[in-house]
Amino acid sequence: MTLRLLLLSLILAPGLAAAKEEAWRFDTVHTQVHFRVDHLGFSRAMGLLKVTGGRIRFDPDDWSRSSVDVTADPASLVMGDADWEEKVRSWQFLNVKRWPQARFVSRSVEKTGENSGVAHGDLELAGHKQPLDIAFTLNKLGNDPYTFRKTLGVSATTQIRRSAFGMDKLLSAVGDVVDLAIEVEAVRDRGKDEPAEPAAPAPADTPEESKNGTA
Repeated sequence: MTLRLLLLSLILAPGLAAAKEEAWRFDTVHTQVHFRVDHLGFSRAMGLLKVTGGRIRFDPDDWSRSSVDVTADPASLVMGDADWEEKVRSWQFLNVKRWPQARFVSRSVEKTGENSGVAHGDLELAGHKQPLDIAFTLNKLGNDPYTFRKTLGVSATTQIRRSAFGMDKLLSAVGDVVDLAIEVEAVRDRGKDEPAEPAAPAPADTPEESKNGTA
């Protein structure tokens, strides 16, 4: 009998371990990407982007089993001025008509402290893909008292160089280094384990882009 129980536990152990790795989907109302960039040395211009979807897999007992796949809408940016927002959406910066989606996919997740970690992965933005590390803090994992749903809360930070993503216009006026702060709430996904949608195919170059020699 003891041998049978031992064999049964060995068979079931991988399944029990996998069960701890839960799937979560982003609460897009309470998830945003905030960015900050230098403007002529006078100030740090700020704005935000809307997260549109994706998923998180998180194992509270073994963070190395966790992963994240998230998409954002570059056209959703808000900076407080319509003219400046349109310029940042244009071919000179994000080129949202050609590249309407940004996406981060982790390759590994590393626990660095009791409630802190780093997601190592790749960011696709404006038609370029670059490795990116995102440091994060697990704020809270528990039930939302209003929705009664199990919720995961995370604050994250990282930094990119926009020139690494092909955005090398006006570097003398707008800084190359962009600081990102991400606030995340995700709810437990009951039976829906779908990855983020692939990036939409790029349309043909516009006459304006061809005229200015952009790819």
